[in-house]
Amino acid sequence: MRLLVTGAGGFLGRNVLLAVPTSWDVIALYRSGTDELPRFLDRHPLAHVRPIPCDLTRAEEVRHAATLAGDAFDQCLYLASNTSIPASIDHPIHDLTANTISLLNTLETWTFDHFVYLSSGAVYIGLRGQVGPDSFVAPTLPYAISKWASEHYVRAFTQHRGSPARATVVRFFGAFGPYEPARKIYTKMVRRFAIERRADITITGDGENYIDAMYVDDAVAALLAILARPPEYGARTVDLGMGNGDTVNDLVRRAGHVFGLEPVITHNGGLPEYIEFTIDPGRFGALYDWRPRTTLEDGLRRFAEHLRNEDASGGT
Repeated sequence: MRLLVTGAGGFLGRNVLLAVPTSWDVIALYRSGTDELPRFLDRHPLAHVRPIPCDLTRAEEVRHAATLAGDAFDQCLYLASNTSIPASIDHPIHDLTANTISLLNTLETWTFDHFVYLSSGAVYIGLRGQVGPDSFVAPTLPYAISKWASEHYVRAFTQHRGSPARATVVRFFGAFGPYEPARKIYTKMVRRFAIERRADITITGDGENYIDAMYVDDAVAALLAILARPPEYGARTVDLGMGNGDTVNDLVRRAGHVFGLEPVITHNGGLPEYIEFTIDPGRFGALYDWRPRTTLEDGLRRFAEHLRNEDASGGT
């Protein structure tokens, strides 16, 4: 198996690299000008993974990466993304370039049998109640617009260009765990409650919006299941998330209780992405014979242990 992973230096990418079979030939693209992935691979020697720096927004860098990696792959796990939803409002051109132009440069340069594109549950913004791949979506958030457009480009290349031969679009609802950005609410909660032993915490918004808390090991297992079961032909769209309908306030209270504290929550400001919808996780489970194995409580404990070890070692 020859696998191309884009966004390999990110939170999800690093967890994927730790989990893919060692018998695979993996090319890991990471953002030019950063050293996070090389430092990570220094700590976790993975002989089957070859890192290549590449700015996917620059066609010439993508073409150069292809000269190093070869131009054909069995599969691609496309994880590269602009991750700042608020910034997409102020800088929509940057968002469109990071999310959509990068994708087009990749599709124009390489050929794939199966292409897995990590989209976002944000495409459902504006809807309420239970949603799914058949729901009519009309997002107004720039980040969601660029993700939605990218989904259509994946389908267009599959239908009209023949590469990728098959594709799976994954509307991902997020995960937490080792190597996630420090700004994420999960890191803030675990550091506050488990490490600092403080019960007071400030969250953005009123806390009544939904949040989908999946531990990263389960998310990676789901992505490997997708790679193992491509569609027979064409493009397929799936939702990946817990679908439990917990609010942010629910999450914070449960996290505090895990570490023996009763949280004192302060709310501040508002959010551009206010989730009022859930998915049916059973559809994904039936298609891929997959179920999450990690409870929120166990995931938070494991994440706390990782952060303690990271603090002690000073590593990444």
